[in-house]
Amino acid sequence: MGTSNPGTDVADSRQAVMLRLERICREFNVDSLLPQIGAGEEVLREHGVVDVAVLGQFKAGKSSFLNGLIGRDVLPVNVLPATAVITRIGHGPADRALARHMDGRAREIPLEDLPEFVTEQRNPGNAKQVSIVDVELPVLADFRGMRFVDTPGLGSVFAHNTKVSMEWLPRVGGALVAVSVNHPLSEQDLNLLLEVFRHTPETAILLTKADLVTGEQLEAVVEFTKRQVIRHTGKDVAILPFSNRPGFDALRNAVREHLFRRIVHRREETFEEIVDHKIRFLVGECRQYLALAHRVAETAGKAREELREVLEREDRDLGAVKSEIGLQIRDIESRVRTAAGERFHSHHREILDRMVSRLGEAGKEWTGNLAKVTGAFREWLLEALSEELAEVSFHGETHLAGFLVTSQSSFQRTVRAFQDRLAKEIERALGIPFTGARFHAEIEEPARPDVRVGKTFDSQVDLLWFLVPMSVFRSLVLRHFRKQVVWEVEKNLSRLASQWADAVNRSIGGLARQSLEFMRGEAATIRSLVENAEDRRDDIRKAIAELDHLESSLSGSPREGAC
Repeated sequence: MGTSNPGTDVADSRQAVMLRLERICREFNVDSLLPQIGAGEEVLREHGVVDVAVLGQFKAGKSSFLNGLIGRDVLPVNVLPATAVITRIGHGPADRALARHMDGRAREIPLEDLPEFVTEQRNPGNAKQVSIVDVELPVLADFRGMRFVDTPGLGSVFAHNTKVSMEWLPRVGGALVAVSVNHPLSEQDLNLLLEVFRHTPETAILLTKADLVTGEQLEAVVEFTKRQVIRHTGKDVAILPFSNRPGFDALRNAVREHLFRRIVHRREETFEEIVDHKIRFLVGECRQYLALAHRVAETAGKAREELREVLEREDRDLGAVKSEIGLQIRDIESRVRTAAGERFHSHHREILDRMVSRLGEAGKEWTGNLAKVTGAFREWLLEALSEELAEVSFHGETHLAGFLVTSQSSFQRTVRAFQDRLAKEIERALGIPFTGARFHAEIEEPARPDVRVGKTFDSQVDLLWFLVPMSVFRSLVLRHFRKQVVWEVEKNLSRLASQWADAVNRSIGGLARQSLEFMRGEAATIRSLVENAEDRRDDIRKAIAELDHLESSLSGSPREGAC
């Protein structure tokens, strides 16, 4: 007689719950929950495998942590933000990597070629359209039944990075939120934690780069981080210091033991708790909207009319909010342009010195008449300048990311203020609490700037005068080439700064549009529920009763533990 895979029974029963929940959301147009329901169904299809995602801001040390835990450098680490594609790492009989593309194709790739598919530098903007890369390693035999998930950094200029990580959140089993010990817990980290808590009860903070402080300082950082998390989230999560440096074996072993105790040794139980946690949150969020509609249907006409007036007033007030956001944008745009000019031009001297040195070496190989040598120079200049500026362009991430992160947080606060006002009015009119859907602004990726090289001489007629061997005029021509190098470096750095500023400012404008669209959409959803509630009160009551039944069918009670 055959046996089922671990987690199959849980998956079958919870799949039915998910399908019923999806039907209720579609019936009442609660569309904001459908992506999360789809993610929950995907988790169930994994039949008990627990994905432990390592999340956090870019350059928080996520890939380095995983390499240290694995015991070898499998994942690429770079001085620039590296990870651009979700990478899952689990146990397998042999070293193996499988790249899965967005069009459904999958192909095995050499493990050493992993950077070609998962890094921003080798696969900019995910041009290769990779959806995920699965890595199998025999060395992870102790972690059978779970996979580590390396995610792109949040708060990145690269939209696909932040977007990929945020879209992955509903799929997480366990979560390790990486925070560097030398960067205090930020508003973005706290917002990430709050978002993670919605999707899994198995959460811990990974305090990376613990070697940068003394033992006494590390204890103080751990205590400070714990207090901050409790204060801002109400959760008491495990704080796990970590370092890959020699002499920190005890910290690494403590993290491994934590994962064994919380997940590996009780995997099936943990999987069931994680799935039930996800469903409870989805049921709770769906119930919020239906409870609002039910209360409207049962409330006297005066209260309904007051709520309609509130929604109309919020619609009108969105015009003022839009103006305020416009003022914010103009101020930020000005500061972005100033910062881009200063920071990109700070590379001018080093690039110019290297270009002049490279010109001296390359010029030794150029022979023939001036027309031929000029052609060789132009080809060299375009290639060399492209290489130099491509490297500098990657610094746009660190130069300008702060403006995007600040804007993202600012617009999210604006949306939250709108929702808080709406919730207060709903509670005043109907006497029920309401928080509404979660808003996360997605950063639009700035397009990569290009490099353009102008004419070497003012007109082609000038070349006719130089139809003589280069041996006669070599020093004169090379001096002319050096002048053009100076000009091209200056010109293209200015273009690079301007293009990055334009791209970042477009992204900031995109964040503003998303914020306004979300507020309009949330108001429209509530308005629809208010307008139709009285005619559908029986349907609403039945749906709420069904949600209650779905929740009661889950095993146990909600668990407040931490990973």
